[in-house]
Amino acid sequence: MEAALWIVTGLSFLSWLVSWGLFVRFRRVPSVPAGFRAAPRISVVVPARNEEANIQVLLDSLKGSRFHEVIVVDDQSEDRTEVVARELGARVLSGEIPPRGWLGKPWACHQGAGAATGDWLLFVDADTKFVKGGFERLMRLAEGEPRVHSVCPYHEIRFPYEQLSAFFNITMILGMNAFTAKGASARDIGLFGQLMLVSRKEYDLVGGHSQVKGDVLENFQLSRCFASAGIERSCWLGKDTISMRMFPGGIRDLIAGWSKGTVSGAANTPKAAFLGISLWMSGLFMSAVPVCFGAIASPSLMLAMVALYVLWTLQCMYLFRSSGRYSILTALAFPVGLIFYQLVFFQAVRRKKKGGTVQWKGRDVY
Repeated sequence: MEAALWIVTGLSFLSWLVSWGLFVRFRRVPSVPAGFRAAPRISVVVPARNEEANIQVLLDSLKGSRFHEVIVVDDQSEDRTEVVARELGARVLSGEIPPRGWLGKPWACHQGAGAATGDWLLFVDADTKFVKGGFERLMRLAEGEPRVHSVCPYHEIRFPYEQLSAFFNITMILGMNAFTAKGASARDIGLFGQLMLVSRKEYDLVGGHSQVKGDVLENFQLSRCFASAGIERSCWLGKDTISMRMFPGGIRDLIAGWSKGTVSGAANTPKAAFLGISLWMSGLFMSAVPVCFGAIASPSLMLAMVALYVLWTLQCMYLFRSSGRYSILTALAFPVGLIFYQLVFFQAVRRKKKGGTVQWKGRDVY
């Protein structure tokens, strides 16, 4: 037993070392240099369904920013989303019912893009908000070389159950395959779905959202469309630029929300990234297994196991804090979050195989 525990501990440590290559190039949206005065014409397009509470927060956070226009596409909302958006000065499109073959979000984005008149299109989810100065950071990106930029919003946390999003957030970020040791040279880099900044020229060149009309995670397929056209994609972490508060409605909303994307996300994740994430999670599990047998371990083995657990905790703390306002306790108790992630993931896989659906915003998404 002692020898087996040493082997598991050694493999876990090896996994810890190798896994750093998955996120060695984490990067935030660059800050704006002093004297920056450029003002590209950016049309902000917000697809919104039943976002009465969120849309006010987002639009308020845009006040004072130098955008060209804000277009809110009311996607058949059943609340006051449209009224609130109009009261706050946004141009509101009353979205039509999605045609056959279209899902709600791609259809709303397609309608918004069709109405936009700016040189750049900024697609942003309604449950996000810009940090002070965050929009100006994006303006600087629009002044660079033509490419597509996507940003993962920083996850704000208010209640304890929201800490359970930690592993979902991290696997989503790692699944983009954009922060590995290969950097921009990695194959099949994805795009974050919450915020995408693209020039009108590049968007029209690939056919926009009409090419991804039936995809739950349209961001992955759009990225492939841009790649086929030879258009470079860049991914950024959104701390100090844009934030989000996911699933404030409770743990049921959290489970339903992550179930909506986690299976499709795994299916769309590049093979190399999927292998790396699997290796990382295996190492996490292996670090917890020997600790369960601490009572029969020798002092030297016990010391090695505890040291390894501390290393994994520190790595989790770095990852979680890079993606959101997660607590130190969430990193320290990482086996709890990891088990929760696995339970939700496999439940979603099981439901999909049986032909079941997940409802989101009053619609079946698969």
